[in-house]
Amino acid sequence: MSWFFIALWAPFLLACANHNDKLLLSKYFKDKTIGPIVIFSSLFSGVAIPIALLIQPNVYEVSLVQGSALVTTGMLSVVAGVFYLYALDLDEASFVTPFYQTVPIFAYFLGYFILGETITLSQGLGSSVIIAGAIALSLEFGQRGIRFKRNVVALMLVASFLSAINGVVFKLIAVSKGFWVSLFWGFIGQVIAGFIFLVCVPSYRRDFITLLKQQKVPAAGLIALSRTLFSVSEAVTLYATLLAPVALVLVVNSFQPLFVFMLGIVLTLLLPRVAKESLDRRKMLQKGVGIGLMLAGGYLISR
Repeated sequence: MSWFFIALWAPFLLACANHNDKLLLSKYFKDKTIGPIVIFSSLFSGVAIPIALLIQPNVYEVSLVQGSALVTTGMLSVVAGVFYLYALDLDEASFVTPFYQTVPIFAYFLGYFILGETITLSQGLGSSVIIAGAIALSLEFGQRGIRFKRNVVALMLVASFLSAINGVVFKLIAVSKGFWVSLFWGFIGQVIAGFIFLVCVPSYRRDFITLLKQQKVPAAGLIALSRTLFSVSEAVTLYATLLAPVALVLVVNSFQPLFVFMLGIVLTLLLPRVAKESLDRRKMLQKGVGIGLMLAGGYLISR
């Protein structure tokens, strides 16, 4: 199977997680911090640790520097998730997720200087077209002109930069040490980050304990679902980076807004209480143009 179609599963799973997260924030944590989601999802990563250990028992055959770097990438992925959740709390999923398309821009520079990776002219053009389509999806046109969402942009740029670092460092080590070894230490880092937030951020700890006391099983189940979707998506993306340049694999994640939008329409029509996507003609046209650009770019980079 082509690396492109393997990598394409990641944005679909992420889109499912995005709508799930928005439901969590709007229904269960409307008047609370994002702390319970951050802590629970980070600690839930511990479930994957014995699975990775079972598949690859030789996970300890890494140097101190390599292990520390992989643990750090796991922690950074949690921090990136924090910035993403704050952005998602400010706006709709279909407007937040397109900003993840800045990840390839950061990855180009990091991959070039750290991994010595290059891409073809066709792949570079396709990447540019996909990013242009993603940007088109992120703009909102109103009576006062184009709305530029500064807070959302700033939060998502930080999240994207951290995600790019995660992908590049993972490939740097996974090429020699193996996929599951690298994934194992990344999960360790995520669990450590969860404990750090639990101990060091009082508001997060308070709301997390409140969640446990109130025994909100549906909320805990949705958080676990999001963490599972994110973990599988991350694993798919990281595996794909072993088959193709990091920047190209991350560009495929540009299809995430497409999936978010399509799922939003389906949920709006069938389950309006779960999600509500604007079906205004102007917005539909705007997003149609953006989606068309992304599909054209996807064709170019898969050649």
